[in-house]
Formats: sequence, C-alpha cells, structure tokens
Amino acid sequence: MDTPRLHLRKITASDLTDFHEIWSNEEATQWSSCGPKKTLEESRSWLNGLLPEVKPEGDNYAVFIRTPEGESQDNERRMIGIMGVYSFRPVPELGYTFHPDFWGHGYATEALHGFLDIYWKSRLNVNVIEAKTDTENFGSIRVLKKCGFKNVATLKANIALPKMGPGFRDSLVFRVERP
Repeated sequence: MDTPRLHLRKITASDLTDFHEIWSNEEATQWSSCGPKKTLEESRSWLNGLLPEVKPEGDNYAVFIRTPEGESQDNERRMIGIMGVYSFRPVPELGYTFHPDFWGHGYATEALHGFLDIYWKSRLNVNVIEAKTDTENFGSIRVLKKCGFKNVATLKANIALPKMGPGFRDSLVFRVERP
C-alpha cells in the first residue's frame, strides 16, 4: 500500500535487521511498556509474534519511505517504523513505533491514515479501533488527533514505562470509528 511518501507492507521475518534497529533504540522505545530489545534474539522473538503466519488476526505493517520516481526499485529501503493492531480485547488496539530519525516529518500521521484505509477495507466487521498513549507522549497524541481519534478515557496508574522511571503512569485512551 502506498501513500504519497510512504510504502506500507505486511511485516516479514526478513525485516529483522531494521526491526531491531528500531526496537533496540532507547529513544524509539521510551514510551513502550516493554522497553528496548537488548539483543537481536529478543527482537526476533518480538517480531515473530507479529508475523501473519503466527498471528493471522493481526495486521502489522513495516513502513518505508517510497523510492522516488526514476530511482531504481532495487535499492534497499530502510524501515522507518512499524504499525499495526496487536490486541483485540475488547476492541482492536493500535500500536506504532518509529525510529527517532524520522520523527517530526509527518510520517507517522501519513502512515496511520494509510493503515486505517487498509484496515477498514479488510476488516468489515470492525467498527472501532483504540490506541493508548502516555499522558505526556505529546507526539503520539498529535498523530492520533490528526487521524480522527478522540480521547475517550484516562486510565489511572495503568502502565509502567521503564524508561520514564519507576511506578505506574496514567494513559489516555483514544478511539476512532469506521468512517
């Protein structure tokens, strides 16, 4: 699936190197409850749990910057992010992580618009998607709002973020309904 600047495709085992580059990055994973992956094997285990053959109900995509017209499609592209639905109780829950080198360029917003388009077309029985984010993750909050998500709840002391210190933190629940 292509957007004006990005290419999204189902994540595969061959994405391990780029996946590890993102998930081993302390800054990229600062808002993640599981924190960075310290070894390639930890990343492989995490990636394997997202693969369609392991989790067929999941929709997890690798996000790449599109090759400009006129350039060879044979060039290796670097994955800049991962986006998908990883939980289905009680409703599908969206998650995404982007390498910090690509923050602040609108890529997450563009990828999420593209992802939602794919998701609504492939999951006709789904009418809502949720996403949770820390109350201080302002970048993610902006992305969700730009993509039509509305804040529907605040969960008190429900998530531990190892990079943000000890204890539990509040998170915001955002929801978007099928257009």
